[in-house]
Amino acid sequence: EKGGLYPVNPKMTEVRGLRCYPTLLDTPDPVDHVISLIPARAVPTLVDQAIQKKVRSIHFFTAGFSETGDPEMARMEQEVIGKLKAAGIRAVGPNCMGLYVPSERIAFMNGFPGEPGNVMMISQSGANAGDVVHGLGRRGVRFSKVVSFGNGIDIRAHDLFEYGAADPQTEVITAYIEGVQDGRKMFEAIKAAARVKPVILLKGGLTGAGARAAHSHTGSLAGSTEIFDALCRQTGAMRAETMDDLHDLVVAVTTSVRRVRGRGVALIAGGGGFAVLSSDAIAAAGLDLLPTPEETKRLLREYIPMAGTSVNNPIDANSAAPDLARTTLRLVAQAPTNDVVIASPSFGQRGLPGAPDTTPGDDERDERIQEQIRVSVEMFAETQAETGTPVVALLRDRSASRKQMDAFQQEAYRAGIGTYPTVARAARAIALMLRWRERRTGLPTLF
Repeated sequence: EKGGLYPVNPKMTEVRGLRCYPTLLDTPDPVDHVISLIPARAVPTLVDQAIQKKVRSIHFFTAGFSETGDPEMARMEQEVIGKLKAAGIRAVGPNCMGLYVPSERIAFMNGFPGEPGNVMMISQSGANAGDVVHGLGRRGVRFSKVVSFGNGIDIRAHDLFEYGAADPQTEVITAYIEGVQDGRKMFEAIKAAARVKPVILLKGGLTGAGARAAHSHTGSLAGSTEIFDALCRQTGAMRAETMDDLHDLVVAVTTSVRRVRGRGVALIAGGGGFAVLSSDAIAAAGLDLLPTPEETKRLLREYIPMAGTSVNNPIDANSAAPDLARTTLRLVAQAPTNDVVIASPSFGQRGLPGAPDTTPGDDERDERIQEQIRVSVEMFAETQAETGTPVVALLRDRSASRKQMDAFQQEAYRAGIGTYPTVARAARAIALMLRWRERRTGLPTLF
């Protein structure tokens, strides 16, 4: 059978070229894992067949159990899990999307990257898990495992943190949690994981409105902001306050951003009002946009003309020429005041001085833009390797298409360069990293 995949449906004989079986009992032996997409009231029969078939685990995409508030369905949920536990069968869910394990060619949504990576995602929400995989996938991140566990009637968050801590393919653990089951076990599992790997947590349901939504979504009882803050502080985990934070922190801990050691920031991304607002954003994050040292200014002025430019941080060289951009980046990265450089690469139509105004599908234009991407990534990577100062890419070029932006992010990530859509998000990610490192006093240094 193709890939050991056995569709089961009594009304069909074939699904997309695969033989379809009337019941689970009719499938070839052995069956390791079952995915249930049937109505809740049909689940007890499936469970009996799974026990007879001696399967090892079941993922219940099926919803309509305790999260509905119906006492009868809550009792059925407990009866089902009781039978499975007695038979030694583990259950994921119900009411969840289940597993994405690229190394095993398992995914719960279309369009997920096929290559495995080093990030594990634990989520009570399948939709949020899917958004994380798609969103971070475009930024170059790849995953070892993603588990959407829903109501968590058997396998719960603490089990997954324990697994992630021991999994050799996982180097970073991130999670979206709505309700905490087995609070002490959860605390100890996160604490043990955070000792050995970066752990990034996003808690849903911290407001009254969010708590009501969480209860109707997965039947979870949410906790307070203060309790969750204390959990992160005492375990050494990072707290993401928003989904953007979660995305940006995963990029930070898996690229050179994790090596930032101080608050001194240099910005090379243009002048005018953008520079003013960017300076405000960097300061609001608690970072320092310090004036360019006099010696660095002198060196920059050897290459950058006076008119329409600025060599005082933020830097505006007002040129897309690769040689000038490379020299500017190197000199700024070498300045003793700067712990990190946020710089905007130039590609897309604006990055091609003198290029004809051709259609986006023009082969020659696309080739030239791809070369601009390669040169920009190479420049960023070589500069941070030469100077030891992390470089962050700010994707500001409005002339670049979504496809070109994604291509740059993929290439940059492979070179260890973090990419961010705004100065505010880049600055916040850096500041959160520094705060997390300060709060880990007494815990092992992870990087």
